[in-house]
Amino acid sequence: MNPVKEILPGIVIIFLITIVSYMLSLVHPSFDILVISMIFGMLIVNFIDDKEIFSAGIAFTLKVFLPTGIALYGAQLSFAGTEPKLLFSVLATTICLFALTYFIAKGLGLSKNLGLVLSTGLSVCGASAIAIVSPLIGAKKEETSISLIAVMVLGLAGMIFYPLFTDILMLNKNEFSFFSGATLPMLGQVKAAASAAGPEALALALKIKLIRISSLIFIPIVVLILSGRRKKFYVPWFIVVFIALAIGANTIKEAKIITGFVESASKLLLASALAGIGLSVDFDSIAEEGIRPLLAVFLSWGIVILLLYLAFSVTNV
Repeated sequence: MNPVKEILPGIVIIFLITIVSYMLSLVHPSFDILVISMIFGMLIVNFIDDKEIFSAGIAFTLKVFLPTGIALYGAQLSFAGTEPKLLFSVLATTICLFALTYFIAKGLGLSKNLGLVLSTGLSVCGASAIAIVSPLIGAKKEETSISLIAVMVLGLAGMIFYPLFTDILMLNKNEFSFFSGATLPMLGQVKAAASAAGPEALALALKIKLIRISSLIFIPIVVLILSGRRKKFYVPWFIVVFIALAIGANTIKEAKIITGFVESASKLLLASALAGIGLSVDFDSIAEEGIRPLLAVFLSWGIVILLLYLAFSVTNV
């Protein structure tokens, strides 16, 4: 069969899923295009008998679109104008979330890869972080899907209940902004939750969230080392490009001209790759994990929320 004809069915369905997901992501900030793409892929595959017709296109997408999307994502990272005290507080919270999720997942009997992907998704930036680290450590498609679903569910729960924290926990705007920006996994969820406290709280929460996202400059390397996948240290080409673009975007003024285009391209490429993952997941493997992934993220999230509240109470920030 002609190679182009072989990959065409998979590419076409992935393209359609990505376009529909993109349109839905414009409806509300909490609708993450990456999560929607994967879920659509998982739902659609249930209504298809001949799944093999899409396998070549899915493989092409994961081989080409996924690493390219990861590489381009580096141009979105920003380190400018951050106060040292705020930077330290946010990174400390990020590390705490990562470590707690990883060790709780391990204690619940989840695989090392699943624990690492869950930890990165919850502590950094949800779907984007999961899409970036999964291929690095050779995570199974089911592990990627489970992590996305667990992190998305926690984020949606937080988005709904965080506004209540202002009254119940008697938080001021700065404290509420920190809660939102430092612990909600996805950018859209931070926007939706923090906007309830007004534009100033939203601006601070987004600033805090962007600090977390900037930690992607080193998190992939940390995850690669922890995974123990390779005895000999190795950094894939797309991570090298990712780091180079991150440095360039923060040191070259002219780079801002193309940042918007690169961000959109990265998002669409990653969404396409996750649609492909959704189209090829094994539902039985997902069901086998039960509620343990959800339990891991909710437990670590709850502990960090309690620690932050105690820290605010003691320091009276």
